[in-house]
Amino acid sequence: MKHYMKQMLVTNLDRSLPIYLEQTGYNEWQEEFDRPDGYHCYHWLQTTGGEGQFECAGNTMTLGPNQGILLPPHVPHRYYTSSHPWSTWYITFSGNLASMIVSSLGLATSKVIRWEDDSRLSRIHNTTSRLARQQSEFSGMDSSTFVYRFLMDLKRYGQVDKQRSYSQQSTRLAPYIRFMEEHFQDASIGLADLSEYAGLSSQRLNYLFRMTTGMSPYQYLIQLRIQKAKEHLMNNKHMTIKTVASLVGFLDVSHFVSTFRKFENITPQRFRELH
Repeated sequence: MKHYMKQMLVTNLDRSLPIYLEQTGYNEWQEEFDRPDGYHCYHWLQTTGGEGQFECAGNTMTLGPNQGILLPPHVPHRYYTSSHPWSTWYITFSGNLASMIVSSLGLATSKVIRWEDDSRLSRIHNTTSRLARQQSEFSGMDSSTFVYRFLMDLKRYGQVDKQRSYSQQSTRLAPYIRFMEEHFQDASIGLADLSEYAGLSSQRLNYLFRMTTGMSPYQYLIQLRIQKAKEHLMNNKHMTIKTVASLVGFLDVSHFVSTFRKFENITPQRFRELH
């Protein structure tokens, strides 16, 4: 029977970090666990082989290969094998900002999260098996970095219900973002042009952008224009503000200045002086 468990030595310095690793482990033959009071910190469990049943919040969920679940602290739960052997990998973590990081990334908790077989999440238990044997590579701030990267991968590759992963959504949006980058100078470009290029309704395109970037296509375009304007302001010190505005798709310089101030909290001229 193969298994390992790495209980981290958590120092006062670790506890002051935004997020830190408490424990990680792998079980080739997962035993039953029943925690009526939950676990005292965040707990991630994923299947690496076989199949198990996970009970929490009145629901019974199946955890098969390339599936896992993230539980907040103190959530009552129980899990047990339904297909022998059931192999699992887990980590537990905490930290001053652990809750805020999980929330800001929009990670689903107490729900089954799945991913494609070729993503890094499918191989992560092999990585930690190696690192767990190297104390110098898996302690303190290094382990904190590992947890943060893991959560970022969970955000990037994880799928909940029938929704696409962030990585899949980004790949799908890539042609439309390239279209914006090639036409941002055109002041007449709008959502209708982008929808026509995408072959999607404006509502559907708006949904895809908001799901992936947190903003509408128009907001993304404006932010792109402001970013390009900042590049001109820094690299072309003799270029007038009016010329910069025209080069990034603004017909009216006053509109450009007010929009720039809205995004950067300073005027274009002041930004140039500071940079």
